[in-house]
Amino acid sequence: MPEVDDAYLVSRAQAGHPDAYEFLVQRHSGMAYRVALRLVGNHHEAQEIAQEALVTAWESLASFHADSSFSTWLYRIVTRRALNKVTRSRSDRSLDLLDDVPSSGDRTAAHVERNLMMDAVTNALATLPFSQRVVIVLHHFEGLSYAEVASVTRSTVPAVRSHLFRARRTLATRLEEWR
Repeated sequence: MPEVDDAYLVSRAQAGHPDAYEFLVQRHSGMAYRVALRLVGNHHEAQEIAQEALVTAWESLASFHADSSFSTWLYRIVTRRALNKVTRSRSDRSLDLLDDVPSSGDRTAAHVERNLMMDAVTNALATLPFSQRVVIVLHHFEGLSYAEVASVTRSTVPAVRSHLFRARRTLATRLEEWR
C-alpha cells in the first residue's frame, strides 16, 4: 500500500476524519518529541511540549492553509512551545537525552566515554541562546535545509546562517577538549 502524504491526511482531518489526524500524530510525534527534547533538555518537559504541540495542531487544524508543509507548521508549534517553556523556567535541569545508557554490567570504557561526550554536547547545546539552539537542532539534528529552518523560525536564510555560524563557533570553543 503506497504511503499517503501529509497534505491528503490534513485535508481529511480538516473534513472531520479524526483517524487521518491520528496517522499524522503517529508519523510526526517522534519528531515533535525529539525537537522538544533537544531544545529543553528534559525528558518530561519534552513529552509535555510534544503532546501540547500535537493538541494545539489538532485544535488549530482548521486554520492551517498549507502555505507550508504540515511538518514545518508542527516544527513551528513545537519550537514556540519550547521557547515558552525555556523562558518561563531558566533553572538548571538534568539533561537526560541518553535513552540507551548501558547497565552497570555493560559499562565499557567506550560506553562511558560516549556518554560523557554526549553529556558535554548536551550541556554545551543547552547554554546556547535559544535562537542559536533552534537552528542547530533543526539543521544538524533534524536535517532541515537553511530555507526550511528559516520557514520554521520565520526568519531569513542569512539570519539562519548567522545563527548557525555563531552557534558552531560557541560549541567548538566549549567542546574543545573533545576534539
